Order: sequence, then C-alpha cells, then structure tokens
Amino acid sequence: MNSKERVRSVLRRQPVDRTPIDCWLYQQQFVEKLQAAYGPRAQFLDEFNIDIFVGFVPYPNLTGRLWDVTDLPQYDPGAPDDPRWIMHTAWNEDFAGVNVTEAVEQQGDRRFILAHLWGIVEGTSRIIGIENCWMNLGAEPEIMTAWFDRYADWLCGLVDNVAAAGVDGITLSDDWGSNQTMLFSPRMWRSMIAPYARRVVHHAHARGLFVNLHSDGYIMQIMDDLIDMGFDSMHPVQESSGMDPATVKAQNGDKIVIYGSLDVVDGLLAYDGDALADYIARRFAIYAPGGGFIFNTGHFVQPDIPPQRLLDAYAIVNRLAQQYGQ
Repeated sequence: MNSKERVRSVLRRQPVDRTPIDCWLYQQQFVEKLQAAYGPRAQFLDEFNIDIFVGFVPYPNLTGRLWDVTDLPQYDPGAPDDPRWIMHTAWNEDFAGVNVTEAVEQQGDRRFILAHLWGIVEGTSRIIGIENCWMNLGAEPEIMTAWFDRYADWLCGLVDNVAAAGVDGITLSDDWGSNQTMLFSPRMWRSMIAPYARRVVHHAHARGLFVNLHSDGYIMQIMDDLIDMGFDSMHPVQESSGMDPATVKAQNGDKIVIYGSLDVVDGLLAYDGDALADYIARRFAIYAPGGGFIFNTGHFVQPDIPPQRLLDAYAIVNRLAQQYGQ
C-alpha cells in the first residue's frame, strides 16, 4: 500500500496497513536547523514515511495593502483560474512551503497532495485585516455576507484550478476557535459563515477531492455541523484550547477523520525523552483504535524545537503507526 492509497483508505474508512503519518515542516528557520543537524526535508520525509505533502496558495490579496470593509463590494482578487494561484513564489522569508504546482511535481507520484486554501473568514481577514473582519461580522453583516457569497464562488473556481493541477484533496484553512469557545457565536457562524464554507466543500467533493478543515482553537459547539457539511477530516484538535481528545474521539471519531494530535507547544516543546514518548503513545491509544486517524503535528514545527527531539518523536510515531495498523 503506497501513501496515496493509505490516506485515501483512511478517509474512506477502509482498512490500511498502518496509520498514515504527516509532519508540517514548512517553517523556514526550523527546516534550516533540521538540515544542519540531520539532513534536508526530503530525507526526513523518506526516512520517517511521511504520507502527505502540502502545496500552498497565496492569500487572496496580492495588492500589498489592506482594504476597508466598504471596498469589499468592488474587491476583485483576480481570476481564480489564473496560474499565479498555483505557481506563486513570492513567499515570506520565514515560510518554507511550496506552491501547488511544485508540490505535485516534487511529491505527487509518491505522496497524497493537499492544496492549502484560505477559507471564508481567514481569507477575508487578509483583505481587510483580522480585527476589521471580526468586528464587521456584527457591524456590516450585509456587506460581509454579500462578499462571502462572491468569495465562496471564487474559492470554487480555485478548487477547479488546483484539481486540474493534480492534487488529491484540499485543506480549507479557517480559524474559527479561541480558548474554551469560538471566536464568534455558533449562531453567527451558522448563519454567516457555514453556508459559504459548505458550498466549497460540496464543490470540492464534486471534483473528486477530499476536504480537510484546519481550524485552530475550540470548536466543539459546531462538531455536528462540520460532519453535516461533509468535511472528511479535521486538523488539529487543539488541546491547549480545551479540545479534549477522548471526547472528540468518542463523540465524533466514527464520523470524521482526526488529523493531528502532536501539539507543537504543549507537546513537542514541552516534553522530551520518556515524557514525550508517553505523550505520543497516549494519543495513539485514544485516536487510532477503530481507524479514522492520521498522525500530524498541530501546526508548523517551530525553530525553538530541537531537531533531535523531532527525530526522536517520529521514530516513536513510526513504531506506533505499525502497531495500530488496522
């Protein structure tokens, strides 16, 4: 069973030979530290049997400035089928990711390729600013929902673009959670955000793509909604925000694939040696039985993590992935 088959089987709730493995190595300074101490990222991907690779699209604002909420009715991010969205190279200096075209060319014959797209709220926050985005959900709901309607259609066009490039799935990155609660009320989310995210999920499925949700923070209030919307997987289940692994698995583990479990701060940075091994083993014991689990870091591995600690962690992960093969 190769990586594509393994990930697809887990997402389809079919038997696999081992738990699929991922690691978000997309922070430039850490990647440089890893190369100096161990070797290039490609070596890590091979040696530790990483099954997934991500190609990123840029934010839907390449103008170099933020706009006012009153500009949204006229704002035009550009044609979603433009090759620049899948061939972007002008990344920030601390970013070590690649665009969608490069991801498919470099890893598409060996790994499951996810295209990372910016969701309804997170994409909009990069156009008018984070605080203005949140504030105007209440202050200018008509302007915001009219834009979300247009932006969802634009994202569907972008889905077509990445599908034609050869990806296997998309991540809709849309941070909806905070600590112990959401960034906005579930009622507001259900009326102003969910309908437009649902449109993108359904369009991606119609193109034969799997859909992963990336949302930091606590989102327990909307778990049933996420399943009803059709998300195939969710990342990362952020424990530090109050998301309890055992509760998430017990209530939702048979309905949505859990993609994550290694918190980069409260896990990888906080623990070492036997304590880290125990942290990883306990999460495998919760998430892996019965399937529906892909191991991954909760976010990009940061430069304050010692590279050897990551190597030790993924040696443990590989042993457990075999042990919990379904």
